[in-house]
Amino acid sequence: MNFRNFIFCAIDFTDIEQSKRLISKIQKYVGGIKIGLEFFSKNGPTGFLEIKKLGIPIFLDLKLKDIPNTVKKSAQNLINLKPDYLSIHLSGGLKMVEDVVSIKNNTKILGISMLTSLDNSDLKSFGYNLSNLDYVENLAKIGEKAGIDGLVSSAEEIPHLKKHLNNTNMLFVTPGIRLYKNKMNDQKRINSPGQAIKNGSKMLIIGRSITQSDDPINSIKCILQDIEKHYEHKN
Repeated sequence: MNFRNFIFCAIDFTDIEQSKRLISKIQKYVGGIKIGLEFFSKNGPTGFLEIKKLGIPIFLDLKLKDIPNTVKKSAQNLINLKPDYLSIHLSGGLKMVEDVVSIKNNTKILGISMLTSLDNSDLKSFGYNLSNLDYVENLAKIGEKAGIDGLVSSAEEIPHLKKHLNNTNMLFVTPGIRLYKNKMNDQKRINSPGQAIKNGSKMLIIGRSITQSDDPINSIKCILQDIEKHYEHKN
């Protein structure tokens, strides 16, 4: 088992050269990278293609959400860049998600359920009388019906989702990963790398634990050790 394939490093920089330096340093220790709004809003498609030249799998995490026609046209522009993965918000509704899935080509579509910066108190403030488990399950079923390839959620929801979804090939993607619980930053629903893998995650989105480390490679090695330790006791 090559445990590095579980790790996608979030490249949350705006500077292309800084991003390329980090990617070149960690490339052989991770399975891929995630490019989000921070990078893409500054550098756009040109910057994305510059990073793509490095030959590493890329998750383009722009969390698209708008009326179906707008999202479909926007997604087509992004799919033309040939990212390996592209994210959309499942709360955009079944039609929006189906429209994107229909044009995905070789890009895998990942559905965003509930941001890991939110918890039950936020759902209540939005007017939802649901737990995060029920809310995420409802969105996951929309995504499953539409034919998404993967679901983005907290690791704590994965065991519940595996019981309630029919697609046994669903790719569970987990942000909010921290080596140490005291490093929560702006996240609320967090898990360690190993616990996320034990729960069933197949892709871990890890940013600051690597990118803000004085020794990114050593941090990745610590993450890999945690994954291996828990993987042996998985399910």
